This record gives sequence, C-alpha cells and structure tokens, in this order.
Amino acid sequence: MNTSKLKKTGAAILLFVMVTSSNLIAAENWEKIESKSGITIYERWVNVSNNVFVKERKGEMVITGTMNSVLNTLNDPSKTKIWMENVSDAYLINKESEKEWSSYTYFSLPWPIENRDMVAVSKLIYNNPKYATIEMVSKENALPLKKSVKRLIDYKATWKIADIGNGHIFVSLSAISKTPPEFPRFIMDPIVRGAFLRNLLKLKVIISI
Repeated sequence: MNTSKLKKTGAAILLFVMVTSSNLIAAENWEKIESKSGITIYERWVNVSNNVFVKERKGEMVITGTMNSVLNTLNDPSKTKIWMENVSDAYLINKESEKEWSSYTYFSLPWPIENRDMVAVSKLIYNNPKYATIEMVSKENALPLKKSVKRLIDYKATWKIADIGNGHIFVSLSAISKTPPEFPRFIMDPIVRGAFLRNLLKLKVIISI
C-alpha cells in the first residue's frame, strides 16, 4: 500500500473514532492485552456501582469485505452459532424493523459453570454509508426462565463498523457484563479472554470468505 493510501486509511479510522466515540476520555483507559492475526484485544476496569468493578473487553480488527458483508452477518442472530464458542442455539425472536430486533442465545458451558442464556435487543445506527453502530443490550424477563439455566443480565455489547476503503472494513467490538464473575478472576480471565479472541478470529474468517 503506498503512502497516499496509508494516509487515507489512517484518516478514515481516526475520523470514525471521533464520530462514534461517546467518551474519548474513557477510551484512553483501555489497556492493550494481546494482538494476534490482525486482531488486538483491550481491557479496562469499569466501576458499575458501590465500588464494584468489572472488566470491559474490546477487540479491533480490519477485514477484507464490505459493509454489507459485515452487517448481514452481525444482523442475523442465527449466524452467532458459526463464530461464537459454546453457543448451541441462537435465533431471532422478533424483528421490530430493519434497524431493531430481539434475539435469543443459549450457551452450553463446561462444568462447573452453569449453562446460560440471554435475550437481547439490538439497534442498528446506519445513517452514513461508511459508518455503522450496533448496540446490543440484554433483557432480563423477556422470555420465561429455563430450569438449571442462568439468565445473563446487565450485558451490553457495541459493534462499530467503518468502511476505510480499498475493500477493507474496520470492526470493533466492546462487551461488558455488570454482574461480577462467580469464580476467581485468575481462573475466569484467561478463559474469557481466550474465547473473546477466538470468537473474533472466527468472525474475521467467515466474513472475509
């Protein structure tokens, strides 16, 4: 890639961050954890209430594809089973509009962790052909609880997608659960961090096909 194209790509990413970031000061608190196969993972501590701190994770990558190829994958809940580990069931519950939908996800997790499920509402903001954001927020009582399955609550994920030109798309995912982990962090952090990275690696592959 020549110097001119590099400058244009860098400017596009910078502009995207400026347009989509709602808290640039908070964004400075991210700590780079790992980079692998073009994916960079960040983490930061968030005080959710009464000095209760949880970790928020973010992954960033540049893929070969189009805005449509990325959005068509992320907007289809059933495709979650393809790229997300331990998801044995995922489907659309209701599509309120082209830019808002609710979904169900079931996580079959290894012992001793309880199986979990989640109902979430996703909203797409796509007012510019080169930039899009998807906000996913969990809903606690949207569907009846299942026996021996723990419902994920207080979960939020944000996708940021930008067309940076030359057939390349910048993709960022940040995710946080305000519920503290049930097991010690020295056990859970490597497990969650590893799954987060592997999920993005799989997503990158299927979108780039």
